[in-house]
Amino acid sequence: MNFYYIYKNNMKVHLIKEQTIRKYIAKHSGSKTSFDEWLLKIKFADWEMPGDIKNTFSSADLLGSGSFRVVLDIAGNNF
Repeated sequence: MNFYYIYKNNMKVHLIKEQTIRKYIAKHSGSKTSFDEWLLKIKFADWEMPGDIKNTFSSADLLGSGSFRVVLDIAGNNF
């Protein structure tokens, strides 16, 4: 599930539809802690370049050289 994308200019994460995440958590209560932690980290992140995301989320996958798109795994890609 991809809910986020990263703006090129300020490296902030823009939540596209948090309601989708909240509905998922309601159906899969075991995911709540992982999603809450993930949401908190991206809310306060201060990244200057895509590589900085790897410092916050070591399992993040940067998509291609020069790309500002990143795949973020939740709870070791369990969600």
